[in-house]
Amino acid sequence: MHDQVYDGFVDEFAAGAAGLKIGSGLDASIQMGPLANKRRLDAIEGYVADATARGARLAAGGQRAANDGFLYPMTVLAEVPPNARAMLEEPFGPLALISRINSLDEAIARANQVEFGLAAYAFTDSASVAAQISDELECGSLSINHYTSSFPDVPFGGIKDSGYGREGGTEGLNEYTFSRSVTQQWRS
Repeated sequence: MHDQVYDGFVDEFAAGAAGLKIGSGLDASIQMGPLANKRRLDAIEGYVADATARGARLAAGGQRAANDGFLYPMTVLAEVPPNARAMLEEPFGPLALISRINSLDEAIARANQVEFGLAAYAFTDSASVAAQISDELECGSLSINHYTSSFPDVPFGGIKDSGYGREGGTEGLNEYTFSRSVTQQWRS
């Protein structure tokens, strides 16, 4: 079934990405602002060039916006091979990497092969699929059927090579403290 919906999903996803309005974050009509700096802009260009050189298909975006800022459109790459740099590193930019898979087990196995595990997102209408993803996917934060993985009152952080510790929630406060046990015994 996963393979059967792939082409339609890529087309819809790419159309949505291409329709995003990018520009200054000070403009209320803008849906996506600039990248943090030129270094991120150059990195995203490098990831796209690497992926397409390895056989990925550009479905949306893929070139800097024609301006003087750090704007790069939401870019959708399809048929991304597992050895593309963007599949092995944390791009931290507007890249959606889509690969054809045949089963949920294959998707989870491929995701877990990556050395990083900051956040993951899954969409399903099946409680059993959601449960399997929750149990088996190796990530610090998992959002099922929505895009928000970080709330102020919930711990946020990665696993594997995606950082140490947590921020947010009471667990985040623990990063600024240390636990200590003090025992006393009194003789009377």
